[in-house]
Amino acid sequence: MWPLALTALLLLAVAGMMNRLAPALSTRLLLALSRLLSGLQDKTVVAAEIPMVYSEGGRGETLILLHGLGADRSTFAAVAAFLRRDSHLIIPDLPGFGESGQAPDGDYGITAQVERLEAFVVALGLSDFHLGGNSMGGWIAASYTARYPGRVKSLWLLAAAGTEDMLATEAVIARRAHGSYLLLASNDKEFAAVLGRIFVRPPPLPFCVRWVGSRRAASYFPLHAKIFDQLLDRGYDYQLEPVLPAITQPVLLMWGDQDRIVPLSVMQTFARLLPHARSVLLPNIGHVPQLEAPKRAADNYRAFRTAVV
Repeated sequence: MWPLALTALLLLAVAGMMNRLAPALSTRLLLALSRLLSGLQDKTVVAAEIPMVYSEGGRGETLILLHGLGADRSTFAAVAAFLRRDSHLIIPDLPGFGESGQAPDGDYGITAQVERLEAFVVALGLSDFHLGGNSMGGWIAASYTARYPGRVKSLWLLAAAGTEDMLATEAVIARRAHGSYLLLASNDKEFAAVLGRIFVRPPPLPFCVRWVGSRRAASYFPLHAKIFDQLLDRGYDYQLEPVLPAITQPVLLMWGDQDRIVPLSVMQTFARLLPHARSVLLPNIGHVPQLEAPKRAADNYRAFRTAVV
């Protein structure tokens, strides 16, 4: 325990000293600290010819967690600290995001992402597991469960996208009407605006994390805009409604009641069509419950797993 505590203090001290002088280094140290405290280790595997970076840790039955558009695996680091005692966590950067490689064929439609997730599962030698995802990650998770039902024991959907209700959202209307991307950022001002849309109370990020996050978002903006376009424009790849009734696994639907990105009508559609779904609404929480309320998210998830096992 002492070596872990000393390492954590050292990383925090160095990151604090270098916050403004070397923001990129400070951010890497803080992310390393976050994963260290969450009991996660970073690993890499090649799946579908793509190097995929993922974080792994904890004990118990395997739970794979998938991040949303414009995000990466770090959005699950906080909740992982509460889940690792009873779940073996695997949290990848999806291809085209974070530290993972990009898709060689340039296809980021849901069908392609589902098949890449299956390649990732096969590369890790997994047979069955619990699966969860936030926003786009929840869309992928639900689609994967419909495509590979024998692999998934239960499903955790956090503000998951993928139903027809999404077509009436502010972000979709802005892109179709004006060609603008409200969920992506190409500069510091847009990055701050995205945080304001995603969270009810944006986390108090240190300067280095805001600096790096803004620049990483800008560097990925062309690719992530392309991914958004593919997700929106491919009608055959879009709506989940036809496949949801066939998902017979237990499902936990978790939404923040102040979500401005994926409205509560989407949760209601999931609840209506999924045969075995339970719904949890977190008060005063936005689009990323696992980051804005990690303990509440973890407590509700553990209660769900206990009830369905």
